[in-house]
Amino acid sequence: MQLEAASFSRDPIRAEANEDAIVVLPGRAWAVIDGVSDRTGARYDGELSGRHAARLVAGTLERLLLGVPPPVESIVPTLTATLNEAYRRHDRMAAAERDWGARLCCTLALALHDGPRLHLLLVGDSGIRLNGREVLQMAKDIDLITASLRSHAWHRVADPDPVLRDAVARQVTWRGLAQDPAPLAPHLVPDDLARLGAAAEAECAASLPHVPRADITHLLRYGIVGAQGDYQNNAESILGYGCLDGFTVPRTLLRILTLDARAVDTLELFTDGYFRSGDSFGLAAWEQAHQQVEAADPAKVGTYRSTKGSIPGRWADDRSYIGVRLR
Repeated sequence: MQLEAASFSRDPIRAEANEDAIVVLPGRAWAVIDGVSDRTGARYDGELSGRHAARLVAGTLERLLLGVPPPVESIVPTLTATLNEAYRRHDRMAAAERDWGARLCCTLALALHDGPRLHLLLVGDSGIRLNGREVLQMAKDIDLITASLRSHAWHRVADPDPVLRDAVARQVTWRGLAQDPAPLAPHLVPDDLARLGAAAEAECAASLPHVPRADITHLLRYGIVGAQGDYQNNAESILGYGCLDGFTVPRTLLRILTLDARAVDTLELFTDGYFRSGDSFGLAAWEQAHQQVEAADPAKVGTYRSTKGSIPGRWADDRSYIGVRLR
């Protein structure tokens, strides 16, 4: 068996800021966990909420999977209970129930090797590639909407400074078009917001015809902070997406697969800090793909549109990779 694994912080000189976590139990289980970026500044045991969520989930998985493997269907409820208990321990249950921005949130991609079977579990948009070909990843339409808003805002800012453009575009994406425009001046004024908002709405309506126009408008008006929580673990909406946050994750927003382990030669798990897959198996290939993405679209407003981009000295996101050659 060949194993390669690494996790990189978006801030190369601050490893402690990395909100990803990995689990490696050789021959048994592998997982990548992506903590969702904090929105309130709340800390748990001195850590921002996304990092704390990822570390809690990683620790629980290690304890859970070292013994006799549990039914894969029981793993998400167990992880949910861990995060729920953290709210109680820190006396934050009321805040977490009231405000999704105060929650401990993370995604998960897990592979569990159970004798002749290989169980795969996905919660959120971390992914798994099988045999170097088939990519399993639960992409979120909701991110396409907010990424469109960010791209239009970035291009609307006339100042060429990439750090300034990123900061203004991030503020628009974070708080939406209905925010007080004063902090955005002079780089964006109300007329700019109206124009870029109309462009983003028209674009999303054309590219996402299955999404109700009211949902597109809602997300653009109130941004990630004010609107995205309406869709987290919401199985009733076409924009609903799964996330480990200490509350129930609907079964329809999970992906669970059981495969014949003999049919899998290579297994690769990755967080969404990798904007494209490696051309071949192994960390070197994935890092080469990362460098190619950064050269082509560092701001993530073109080919690799995202809700966040890279600036000098900081990558767009943390990124983690586990590669396992089973045979």
